[in-house]
Amino acid sequence: MQARVRAIHMSPVKSLRLSTLDEATLTRRGIPGDRAFVLVRPDDQRAPFLTMRRAGRLARAAAAYDPVAGRLSITIDGQEPLTGEPRRGAAHSLQMWGRDVTGHLVDGPWAAALSELVGRDVELMEVDDRSHGQDAYPVSLLSTESCTELGDRNGCDAPDPRRFRPSILIEGAGPHAEDAWIGRHVRVGEAVVRVAEKDTRCVLTTLNPDTGQRDLDTLRMIAAYRPPESSEVCFGVYADVVQEGRIRVGDLIAPAGDR
Repeated sequence: MQARVRAIHMSPVKSLRLSTLDEATLTRRGIPGDRAFVLVRPDDQRAPFLTMRRAGRLARAAAAYDPVAGRLSITIDGQEPLTGEPRRGAAHSLQMWGRDVTGHLVDGPWAAALSELVGRDVELMEVDDRSHGQDAYPVSLLSTESCTELGDRNGCDAPDPRRFRPSILIEGAGPHAEDAWIGRHVRVGEAVVRVAEKDTRCVLTTLNPDTGQRDLDTLRMIAAYRPPESSEVCFGVYADVVQEGRIRVGDLIAPAGDR
């Protein structure tokens, strides 16, 4: 079976529940609108931004964003969506894993609702064009067979791939076949990505992707058969986009030049 795109994921607000797309354009910055907003705490120098890693309840909120129309919608616990046009307020910047991320705080109804959800004051920041809200690279890839292998090795069902928040979920590649693509160019539909390195994992993957409750020791499960590298547990891969193009569920995936 040849590798294909099984699912396409994005999250307009970093660390909110993933949205699933049938098709998307891959640009140098990833999927347009992906991680376009970050939850920040301007008065907290020790933890200047908030993710599901520290606030699992964020999994109960989902966002939709149209960057062309400039409309943001956030739904919490299935309630009436909070929808509007984000109004840029004060400029803001922060350090995110050793790099500068700049943007503007956003006026609108979302910060108050998300603050109530997580039980602490947060602001919503729209990331500017010079920055990005992804962890390290604009795209991540993971195969369904890697998740199946993880379950089989630990005597349980395959974990929901959304725990690992891949931009592109692959099927038909084989368990951890994506690791062999590191350093190579890989064609995904009309786009080409350069697979850069393994995706290091944290406690966020132990959280249920719909509720945010910690319910599976994924890190221990991975480490049980994939020894940590430099103390890091890895699962899936990161990639840069080297040729922009449209991708769709069902598109073929193969190292560029392979037939």
